[in-house]
Amino acid sequence: MIEVEFPSGRARRPASQLERVEAETSAIEDLRNGKLSSPIDLRRTINHLRMTGKLADMIYAMGATNTQFHAYQFKPLLKLLNAPARGLLIADEVGLGKTIEAGLIWTELVARFDARRLLVVCPKPLVEKWRAELRSKFNVEAKACNAADLLDLLRDDAERRQGFAAVVSLSSIRPPAKWNDDLEPNQTARGELARLLADEREDELFDLVIFDEAHHMRNADTANHKLGQLVTEASDYSLLLSATPINLRSNDLRVLLKLLDPDTFENEWQFSMLQDENAPLVAACEAARNPSVPLANVAKLIEELPPGRVLKTGGRLKRLRAELAGGMEDTPETRVRLAARLEEMSLLGSIVNRTRRRDVTEFKVERRPQTITWDMSAEERNFYDRITHAIERYAFDRDLNERFLLAQTQRLLASSLASAYRHWGEKTGNLSLDEEDDDAPKSVPGPLISVLGDICNNHADLAELEHNDTKFNKLSAAIKGLQVAEGDQKLIVFSSFRRVIGYLKGRLEAQGINVLELHGGIKEDRQQTVERFADAPGGTVLLTSEVGGEGLDLQFCRIVLNWDLPWNPMKVEQRIGRVDRIGQQAETVDIINLIASNTIEEIVYDRLYKRLDIIRYALGDFEPILGDIVKDLDIILSDPKLSLKEKAKQIELATMAAETRKQQADQLEREAPGLIAHGENILNRIKEANAPHKMLTSSDLRDYIVSTLVESFPDTRFDRVPNSPAEIYEARLSSRAMAEFSRFLDTSAKRYPTRFRRDGGSGVRVIFGSNPDPGRYRAIDTITMTHPLARFASEIRQRRLAGLAVKPVTSLQISRDQAAGIKAGRYAVAVERWSIDGLVPVDKLFYLASEIQTGRIVSSDDAEKLLIQSLASNPSLSALAPEELNSAIDTVENAILEHIAAARDDFENAEAARHYDQIETQIALVQEHRDRKRIEMETRIRDLELSGGDVQQKDKKLRSAKMHRGKLDKFLARMDVKLDDLKVKEDAFEIAQPQLVGVAIIEVRG
Repeated sequence: MIEVEFPSGRARRPASQLERVEAETSAIEDLRNGKLSSPIDLRRTINHLRMTGKLADMIYAMGATNTQFHAYQFKPLLKLLNAPARGLLIADEVGLGKTIEAGLIWTELVARFDARRLLVVCPKPLVEKWRAELRSKFNVEAKACNAADLLDLLRDDAERRQGFAAVVSLSSIRPPAKWNDDLEPNQTARGELARLLADEREDELFDLVIFDEAHHMRNADTANHKLGQLVTEASDYSLLLSATPINLRSNDLRVLLKLLDPDTFENEWQFSMLQDENAPLVAACEAARNPSVPLANVAKLIEELPPGRVLKTGGRLKRLRAELAGGMEDTPETRVRLAARLEEMSLLGSIVNRTRRRDVTEFKVERRPQTITWDMSAEERNFYDRITHAIERYAFDRDLNERFLLAQTQRLLASSLASAYRHWGEKTGNLSLDEEDDDAPKSVPGPLISVLGDICNNHADLAELEHNDTKFNKLSAAIKGLQVAEGDQKLIVFSSFRRVIGYLKGRLEAQGINVLELHGGIKEDRQQTVERFADAPGGTVLLTSEVGGEGLDLQFCRIVLNWDLPWNPMKVEQRIGRVDRIGQQAETVDIINLIASNTIEEIVYDRLYKRLDIIRYALGDFEPILGDIVKDLDIILSDPKLSLKEKAKQIELATMAAETRKQQADQLEREAPGLIAHGENILNRIKEANAPHKMLTSSDLRDYIVSTLVESFPDTRFDRVPNSPAEIYEARLSSRAMAEFSRFLDTSAKRYPTRFRRDGGSGVRVIFGSNPDPGRYRAIDTITMTHPLARFASEIRQRRLAGLAVKPVTSLQISRDQAAGIKAGRYAVAVERWSIDGLVPVDKLFYLASEIQTGRIVSSDDAEKLLIQSLASNPSLSALAPEELNSAIDTVENAILEHIAAARDDFENAEAARHYDQIETQIALVQEHRDRKRIEMETRIRDLELSGGDVQQKDKKLRSAKMHRGKLDKFLARMDVKLDDLKVKEDAFEIAQPQLVGVAIIEVRG
């Protein structure tokens, strides 16, 4: 007996059953010789290619994370994989899940390229949120770092290559002054880190860097932007996340894009030229999307598209024009494909992803604003008017800047009369606004405090304001009413002032209401507070500020009460955005506002909020417009020369201006459909990739991993846990398997959190695929394609194959209900692997089938569905009669392989056109930049050499001309290096030999 290595594992066979072969045979030769394998061999061969390859038609992150499926969240992933720049700005509107989109991209990079080094840079308050998201949704254990910690991680990785995941705050690692000073360089950890990033950028220290709130880097002259430049240059892939609306006319956008692609977005004129050359593409794309524009007109627009000076699309347009000339049926599917192909030619469309809330069909939460108007008592009105008049008298003789500070005093008064009275009575001089509110002063002018303190000096008045607090009584009644009507719901109450939050906490607790508080002064980790709130009983109230709750996910709650209403609508949007975000299960969210009658606050609410319907609808693109208005609002409302009626008029005028600018902003958005359009073609591809036959199912994963490990390590066991509603298995690795897996973990997955490190030999409960209920099944390892156990199994199987390309040929029978809608009959199915190495490498499995009796060709997608779903039913090998085998051979050789060859030629030509167009665009951009700069500098040198003046002046100008000549020579040398590098990439386009992966003869019984 001889032990033989089969694709399905090892087995012993008599020597008489073995045949000596001089060379490895192909699948087609095995078919001719009638050498058939078990269907499981073909299934495992395909699954192995899916596990180890980088297949273009698979999304490896799909089903591999603890997130809900939303098709639009995979758009950035597909854009990044097809973008030559390896960078992307994700500019989705707030609440759509940019963090999840970034996590999906990291998961994909791990699966495709074995990425191991992740860096997240975010504002300090979001560090723990990022760590929690990565841990709970993506099984990534990230370390919170400062500059010194990150230096240690980078040095350790340089030695051991074990990878890391780190989350750092922007402020903790940005380069300090003199970090690159040659004589006295800054010796702090931040300075050392900046020098390391600059010196080692060619080595790609990170596989992926994610910048959250990337708009903090939009000023090119700041340390924040320099940090972005240093880190992105040292990273293989880069993501910028920002909810800032897209404005193609804005230099801020170009500055951010320059971090991702410095050559393309180096100068404003380059950016402007790209937009101009992109405009006809946009017009053709919009026409293709518009069913009222005849297809002939669309074809004419495409025919007339001019050749770009820098945006090269000639190869792709030639193919598209030829297809249109051959005739196309005018269907919605045709138009989607046309628009998608035009959109792909847009350089801007490949580097920016913009999804708006109104474009997401599954995100239709209705906002229901309600207003509780309250009338002040005589005592409250008297106090309010006295303080307001005192502020106005004080402001009358002050300059504009000091008046702006007084707006915060007025806001505290509007927030809580009792709290304001106590505060000013104590003469603290500190308004206790929540931390990190950059627009708000931390104190008011000292003399004013004295004036206000003189008013707030009577204990009896304070006791009256606290005891008969009309606003608090309204809040208390509203909370109790909601507790009765919505007993299981929790409530969030927002205030801008810590002092007020403390006051409300004491009063609500005195009424027996369960209260938690969250603001900048709370030392407890904010994520822990959120978790306590999530686990608290219904009726619990969270008192928080917009700053204290920044970036946190509170979508398990649907009721927001605004105790005070900021004059800045963006802050209100930030409050509502904590609950109105992806993952909110309720159909409605309620926003309740407490507004005092006959006050400045009522004017702001009526003339601004209600007129523009700000609370009912997300601000989205309206946000930057309102930003300018808010700056004027504080000045208007704190102007003592204006009466209440005049202030209302001024706000009305500002609101009308806002409406006009909103219309202009909408026009700008319409000019950028390549960035903003819903991307029907991309979404269709995503939905197709989510189909069962396009994914490794839980059954596929289980079979692949279990068969590999059990056959390689015989004492390894995977036993189904009885009486469990989910498919849970108890995994026990043999001692040898555990020893090898431990070595694999230490070298290739050191930071992946898995119970196998400790309990792999004694028993770990696992679920293959995605966890159906993470809250219920917590002490369980979820085995996805990126889990170390799956990667370990893949490595074992690859080692066992020892370079042999297994190409199984099989025959099987299935029933009609297993045939994915294919009618009864006998079919031949072939699978071929195509690989192209270029600017964007592509690896693809192509399926094609034909009905043997009629010769009818079955489309690639239907053929894939038929084969994969047939193999998933675990069929047995079915014998073929000689005449059946001959018919199958004839169908495969004379029909299927010919059609596959034609499809392959088309695929290779399309990829070649894309490769050369993209390379030519990059070459044209560098050449244009080089020629413009050369002419500019040569003109400057010539002016210096020919200018007049005395001998001393001429000598100085000649020296300056010589210096500029040296700079020009260095610049031209750099440009030549870039051009040489691009020409090397241009010549690197390589098409690998196609590989026939396998053949199946499938009989679909009727």
